[in-house]
Amino acid sequence: MKRLNRAWIAFALVSGMAATAQADEPATPAPAPAEASMQEPPPAPAAAPAPRKFAGARTSYYLSGSVSDSPFWTVGTTRAPGYSIAAGVSFTYDRNGLPIAGGTMRSTDKLSAQGLIYGSYYIYNKFPVGIAAEVAVIAPLAPKAFDPAFAIRPGLVIYYAPFPVPLVFGTALDLSITMPKGDAKASVAALTPGLRIIYVLP
Repeated sequence: MKRLNRAWIAFALVSGMAATAQADEPATPAPAPAEASMQEPPPAPAAAPAPRKFAGARTSYYLSGSVSDSPFWTVGTTRAPGYSIAAGVSFTYDRNGLPIAGGTMRSTDKLSAQGLIYGSYYIYNKFPVGIAAEVAVIAPLAPKAFDPAFAIRPGLVIYYAPFPVPLVFGTALDLSITMPKGDAKASVAALTPGLRIIYVLP
């Protein structure tokens, strides 16, 4: 009988120890609900911004002057995707009289004016540099229109905006195709590069 009691006591001790060990084990997390697996994926990272254009991102207007053999004051506009049109004028005053082409004589006219029509298209258009193919038509307006000749000037212009202000500097490689009035033949000459200064209107 004593052996039976001892067996029951041993069985009770082993059962108690097993229950205690089971209670000390960490609880197994419950499986996530079905809705958790159906959540939307995180949003994709935003795309990198497009490179800033030198010209043509929006319509802009500008004033331009130049330091060159034939300086002009111009007003123009630049539009998308990157073309520009402008008109300009140049004045010359000589109180001794304007020189007559082809000689040393002078006329009685003291003031002359030339007009300019200009167009360009940007073939490289990443701020702060712009490179454009350009063409201009230049003709006398006074004292006589289109006399003695007018000129067509194709070329390549390079612009640079080095400062955080609306100022642009440029220079160009241009040809001048002079179309004289009458039976004289046309002539072609390379122009000395000058400095252009552009102020972009806010």
